[in-house]
Amino acid sequence: MNKKLITYLLILLPIIGFYVFVFQNAFNIGWNDDWHGIEGFLASWMQQETISDKMTLLFSQMCEHRILYVRLSTLFCYQVFGEVNYKTLMLMGVSYLLILPFVFHRVLREIDVKLAYLIPIIFIIFNIQPVENIFWAITSLQPNTVIIFGLWGFALLLFYKQKWAFYLANLLFFLAMFTNGNGMFAFLAAIPLVLYTRIHSEKIQYFSILGLSFLLYFIDFKKPGIRPDVMINFTKYPHIILGDFFAFFGSPIDSTVQFYDTNLKYTVAIVMGVLLILWVVYQLFTFIYFWWKSEKQPSILYQNILKYPKFNLFLLAAFIFVGLSGAAFAASRASQGLEQAFASRYKTVSIILFIIIYLSTFNVLNKNQWKKYLQISIVITLLFNAFSYYESWDDVENRRKFFGTTILNWKNNGRYYFYAFANSRNPDDHAPINSYQKLPIPPYNYAGFVPGVMKYVNDILWVSRVHFKNYTPPAEIDTLNKALYENQVSTDTKERLKITEELNTFHIEIENAFVPFNTRYDGYYAIFTNEKNRLAFPLETQANKFTTFLTTQRFYNNRIDIQVAKPDLPIGEFIMQIGKLENNQFKVIKEQTIEIK
Repeated sequence: MNKKLITYLLILLPIIGFYVFVFQNAFNIGWNDDWHGIEGFLASWMQQETISDKMTLLFSQMCEHRILYVRLSTLFCYQVFGEVNYKTLMLMGVSYLLILPFVFHRVLREIDVKLAYLIPIIFIIFNIQPVENIFWAITSLQPNTVIIFGLWGFALLLFYKQKWAFYLANLLFFLAMFTNGNGMFAFLAAIPLVLYTRIHSEKIQYFSILGLSFLLYFIDFKKPGIRPDVMINFTKYPHIILGDFFAFFGSPIDSTVQFYDTNLKYTVAIVMGVLLILWVVYQLFTFIYFWWKSEKQPSILYQNILKYPKFNLFLLAAFIFVGLSGAAFAASRASQGLEQAFASRYKTVSIILFIIIYLSTFNVLNKNQWKKYLQISIVITLLFNAFSYYESWDDVENRRKFFGTTILNWKNNGRYYFYAFANSRNPDDHAPINSYQKLPIPPYNYAGFVPGVMKYVNDILWVSRVHFKNYTPPAEIDTLNKALYENQVSTDTKERLKITEELNTFHIEIENAFVPFNTRYDGYYAIFTNEKNRLAFPLETQANKFTTFLTTQRFYNNRIDIQVAKPDLPIGEFIMQIGKLENNQFKVIKEQTIEIK
């Protein structure tokens, strides 16, 4: 087969596969920050009467961020499509990944290599480890796009001398800063590029724009009450800050697909993060050493860095950008533990370091070794791409079940039941919503666990149903509804079930469970019904070990151990049924009457 054709196939197929996967699995439903960051914003926007109020709303603070770009995308979606469609917003967010192949192709041109050298980068970019990007619209439009805007801006400053490129780069940095808080680091990371490539007048303009952007961002900035104090993290949890920093970058190498051992998971990620960071730091300090010593026969590394200055300046800016982003994450999340470093919404930032490692290795190799290195890199990154699908598939299926039942519960009950804590139950949360008052600018310190916030969320949902036309349950939700509540059968099952009622939860254990591979909603559920309410909760299963899959051909483990929180249910008496959904029938394993007080 023609080599050029193979190159194009290896570039296009991962991209096509990625977007087919996203399109098939993304849901038109809001989640968490979407409620106030998107729908709450739009409801408020439509009720602000002056241009000044609308501009204040656009730039208003959400937690520690200003999310101008998310809000502009929301307005665009509503104006063009006539509705707030979350699936459309998520597709808009991940579509920006298509910019990165062009950016890195331009970077590779600096070392004069063929298009084939882009293949490993494609495999790294278009993997599905950042799985929250297809289930959480703000995540797709916020931490996902901020890194793309920054890298695109670096390329414009370095490789294009025209005025338009300079101003577009500044606009991208501004959008990055006003998309997610770490976007401000794009301005800082670009300083070496501006000093090296831009003319004197542009340097003055750049620092003026930088200063004004920071001033605008921090004017009237308030520390969100829902966030821990960063200084407390430094004084009480410095060891976790350090662990978080390295685990953040090593998290794409996640051992939980094979081993359910938290300590092993953390160790593998931290060690990988240390190795990745040390590799870049080694190159930086080696260059500084030989530059300082001015030796006559310096290393290949030093010679290649001098030979390809713009190539390496781009890598330096990208490393500063992702490095500062990782440091900011670690400093702000330390008190929440190491598990935060594995949140998939941050992995778009983490995987950029893998690309930096791939590209920077050309500095230490002779040119006659580059072809062999490319071949090895293609194999490794292909496996990395395939690993991302295997690692994330279980998470995707469980999220589909969770969001499917969330829509189902909203459809059946007219509101979300989401309290999080026992003391957050509030009579207002269940008040009938048949009118609404003018919604304020969303509170900057909003989060799902702020007392009384569910009344605000239900107001938004009511306004959305009336005005925004979304939350129309797809046909598959009607099928799920009928299967769970109407197509019920009693059956002799091999499962062994144990239910333990605890203070604030129902502890459910199922032995000999079996969920077949690649099924949309089949699996185990707990459903609760009475005269007023019908609620369903999927009983999630763990991701499967690869060895178990090889020996049993089962995608899931055969044991379920999960808790259903009582605060997720309204007060009253319910019939609780535990069963398995299979072939469009709900096979009831156990039924009993319970009371929520």
